[in-house]
Amino acid sequence: MAELMTSDEVDELLAERHVAIITTLNRDGSPQSTPVWYMPEADTIWVIADQDSLKVRNLRRDPRVSIMIATDSSPYRYVVFRGEARLRDIEVLELPTRMAKRYLGKAGGARYMADIDPHPPSTIIELTRNRSTTWVDRFPYAFED
Repeated sequence: MAELMTSDEVDELLAERHVAIITTLNRDGSPQSTPVWYMPEADTIWVIADQDSLKVRNLRRDPRVSIMIATDSSPYRYVVFRGEARLRDIEVLELPTRMAKRYLGKAGGARYMADIDPHPPSTIIELTRNRSTTWVDRFPYAFED
């Protein structure tokens, strides 16, 4: 049985490491979806992207965006945030370094950041957690053959 998630359940889901799907709008209005790492902080979701990526070009033209974070195993849960993104160019590597360590661990994150040095020009995509849709399976079933 599916139900809405509580605020605490949304916070718990966001604190876990999942690959999110960010969706922007192409020039012709069609959706463009990309898997991304994300960093939740208070009421904000942060995503980092190359400055010349299609998602950043789309957002510079039309700031409407959605981001979905979902589990890939039972009990299934997801949250989708919708709104307008704010963009800013990265001047210091503090957020990218924290995000790499979140997904790869302290040593792995440090190695990742060293491997992509020099760092390509990047943009921080910021989305406020205000308009959302949630879902949780309260009675999950296990996979059976």
